[in-house]
This record gives sequence, structure tokens and C-alpha cells, in this order.
Amino acid sequence: MRFNSDSLHDLVGPVNQIGAMADLILKRYSGQLDDDAKTLLGFVQGSANRLQNLVAGLKTYMRVAGSLSPRRLCDAHALLAGAMASIQPQMEQSGAIVTHDPLPEVYCDPNQIGFVFASLLENSIKFRGDPPPEIHVSAAAEESACTFSVRDNGIGIDPRHGERIFGLFKRIHNDAQPGAGVGLAITRHIVERHGGRIWVDSQPACGATFRFTLPHDGLRSWGTTHENGALLS
Repeated sequence: MRFNSDSLHDLVGPVNQIGAMADLILKRYSGQLDDDAKTLLGFVQGSANRLQNLVAGLKTYMRVAGSLSPRRLCDAHALLAGAMASIQPQMEQSGAIVTHDPLPEVYCDPNQIGFVFASLLENSIKFRGDPPPEIHVSAAAEESACTFSVRDNGIGIDPRHGERIFGLFKRIHNDAQPGAGVGLAITRHIVERHGGRIWVDSQPACGATFRFTLPHDGLRSWGTTHENGALLS
């Protein structure tokens, strides 16, 4: 049986009901419960909340990965600008500064590659250190593909987790950071659907550089450098 949006909808109701019932019991019968019962119900609430988070993540995965638009020639500057606009609240809250080198035109699904940029920027902001995030986007033309790089000054990743972070629902920092662990899984799915690949170069406390490739099909001219999210001409 193939998992689809109807199957996902069938999961949402029971998950929400479990959380609501645990909340109701704690509120209505709090005075009659001993500490052990309250602790156990707290575990139920926590598990229900995590399951709600996972279901929401799966819904996002199905929506983004399954939503296809015709591929066309796109200005990577515009894709990056759109990605930055979509996460503007996070950028403002964190004080993130995003710069970039000249970027090419690429033949792609603009909505999905825009999501890739947004996901990688958001990841850099989420896993930042004490200083405000500094993120730099660049691109290099190679023999068969263009390699895009998103470099940050964040907390970095142990190389032994370099593959695991791209798995669905895989989280390295567990509950230390919010999220269901689907963003990087979606980016891998999108990049591979475009015929490319994605990986990360990083060390703990030394920032991370995420790289992804797109085949040369449709690559065109390169633009000029813009900084700090200015609208791109």
C-alpha cells in the first residue's frame, strides 16, 4: 500500500487526541494524581508533542518533495533572494548576514531549488554559535556540473554525522533545536531529482559548508556580486 496524503490525514486526528486527552486529565484531575502519575502523563504529553512534530515534518516532506513545477532557466540570484525573503523573520531575529559571489543561471524547478537555498540558510541560522550567523553562498563551474556552496560560521558538525543528517527525521542535536529533521532530507531528495548530489564539509566549532551540484544542462551566464540580500536585478 502506498503512503499518501489521506494516510497522513488519518494519523493527525489520533495524535492530536492523545495530546489533548493528556492535557485534559492533568487539568481536571491534577489534585487527585500523585507525583508518579503526573510524571507519566508528562511523558505522554511529551511523546504526543514529538509525534505531532514528526507528522508535521512528514506533511512538509510530502508537500515539497511531491510538488513538481516545470523546469526552466532561472537566475540563481533570484532564487537566493526568494529564499532569503521566505526566512526573513529568522534572519532578523538572529542578525544573520548573507553574502554571495556571482551566481549562474540554472535550468531547474525554481520552487524546489529555492527551497534548497532556504533550507540550507535556515540550517545555518539554527545551528549558529554565539556570534551572529555569517553565511556566504558561492558557485563554481566544473566539468559536468555547477557546485553551489553555502558556508557558515556556526557550531559545525562532527564528520561522522555527515551522512546521517540527510536522513528523514534524523537529528544530531535531538531536542536542543526545534524541528522534525526533514529539511535536509528534502534538500537531498530535490537535488538528486535534479541529477545532482549534496554533502557537507565540517568540523565541530569550525562552521559548516554545504555543497550541492546541478548538472550543466541549461547553465548560462554569470551575474555580478550582490551582498546582504539586496534585490537582484
